[in-house]
Amino acid sequence: MKRKHTTQLTIPFKRCVVLHNPASTRSAAVQYRIEELRALFPDKHCTVLQTSPKGVQATTDLLFKHQAELGDGTLLVLLAGDGTVNGVADAIMHDPRSTAATRRTVLLPLWGGNANDLAHMLNGSSHRLSLVRLLASGKIVAIHPMLCQFTPLPTTEKPTATQRTAICYASFGASAFAAQRLESLRGKRRFWHAFEATKFTHEFGMVIRAMINAPRFRVEYDHHRIRNIYEQIFMNGSRFAKVTGVPLKLTDEAFCQTVVERKRLSAVTFHIMELVGKRSIKKTLSKKPMTFTVRDDVWAQVDGEVLRLPAGTRIRIKRSPEPFRALSTLL
Repeated sequence: MKRKHTTQLTIPFKRCVVLHNPASTRSAAVQYRIEELRALFPDKHCTVLQTSPKGVQATTDLLFKHQAELGDGTLLVLLAGDGTVNGVADAIMHDPRSTAATRRTVLLPLWGGNANDLAHMLNGSSHRLSLVRLLASGKIVAIHPMLCQFTPLPTTEKPTATQRTAICYASFGASAFAAQRLESLRGKRRFWHAFEATKFTHEFGMVIRAMINAPRFRVEYDHHRIRNIYEQIFMNGSRFAKVTGVPLKLTDEAFCQTVVERKRLSAVTFHIMELVGKRSIKKTLSKKPMTFTVRDDVWAQVDGEVLRLPAGTRIRIKRSPEPFRALSTLL
């Protein structure tokens, strides 16, 4: 059934560009949002694009082909998962093709994937929010994500650092290890995956086993202090997967760090309960960059993207001086 929209609604955007990932986890569930947007914007001002199956880079290349439609007055709606949202925001902030006008584009992620951390922190649950009210009463906010710099172990040649943008979180250790195991599982279809309940139960059991089997790893701080830890998480806002108890907003000038050292069954169980529950976890707020070196191979996760970091990798976490703009009813 089509929803009716009031003709008195004032939308503070001249045009709308929709980037839709038809392969994302909740694509079918949010397909109706495209029709809602088309009804709210004149047809000539609403462009719908599909993400490329070749990956985020190909998707951002497609987006820049429509760069003339981006800029001040444009609402870029992202019906995709955290990985796509991260790639688009990173490209708008840091791609050499991005101009000052392009960086004025306002992003609106609309719950197109699985965890959808950014969409929840900006506007809450998709089931409770009216798109009409969001467009009419939402405020444009500037968000400074975290920058994660990875520098490999020095060799005879000068090491080349790579950089990832973490809008919501960056984690090292157990949860990234579990995410890697889950990714490998999703590549193997099982007959019970046709049923949502059995698929969830199977994947949840897989995550618990992976968390219990995740190894500890050594981290060196300040070039001399070494700790054996199980998990280290940096959060830029109130949500990491299912964690909702961190008293931190995306617009705050700080990020949150939490470290779990023990790997006893009781500690692992409690950590899993914190990750899927609503209780606040033990945390440290920081406004200054943080630097450490992993002394063992470790899995890392940046807004859902899983990375393998070799021993000796030096990691620096800091707030990006360059923000992106987003539409929010909660911040």
